[in-house]
Amino acid sequence: MTCDIDYRYRRALEPDGLTTFENALRALNEAVDDARLAALDPALCPAIKLLTRHLGRISNGESLCHTALDDNLRRQCIERIAELKRAPAIVALVRRGLDYRPQELRHYRREGSRALRAIAFQLGLEHTDYRLGYTTPQESLAGDHTLEAKQLYLRISPERYGEPGVAWRNPHWKPPGAAMRKAPITVLRDIPALAARIARELKLPSPAQPGLI
Repeated sequence: MTCDIDYRYRRALEPDGLTTFENALRALNEAVDDARLAALDPALCPAIKLLTRHLGRISNGESLCHTALDDNLRRQCIERIAELKRAPAIVALVRRGLDYRPQELRHYRREGSRALRAIAFQLGLEHTDYRLGYTTPQESLAGDHTLEAKQLYLRISPERYGEPGVAWRNPHWKPPGAAMRKAPITVLRDIPALAARIARELKLPSPAQPGLI
């Protein structure tokens, strides 16, 4: 099972917000931490190499646009992102543990919301059709991501004490969703299939035409 996540690769490909030395240095250090958490050698990571070049350009006052010399590293990042689509970040994060780990918790907050939006997209929900939430007993512990819509309550949890990581029901406990249905966090590896299952079990209307995430 991979414990890598795609965030540093995406950040290295689009470092538009990293315009100061401090921000770029912080991004580089976070990328190094991510690689180590995934048991990878930071010196061999194409994302870290790209971010290092970006930091060097800021330090030297050079243009921040990538050049042809970056093309091979960018290609490696794109290929790695494609590979990681088979193991979404939220699955890797939950399975490798989250509590008392600030870096993982930061990614978990972002990737949990991202997964819920992807499910909503597959169900044909517009942004105005649902509300996302996040609750945790304390900041150092992973909490629950929730999506609430007219006919759906959906939760992503950190799988403590054997509790499955994904659960859904009718928000008002009405049939056919009067019972909480649960599944392991690994169902998020195939979000279209999960969305179809939720729609089938709760008898949700078929989406007319999905919007944009």
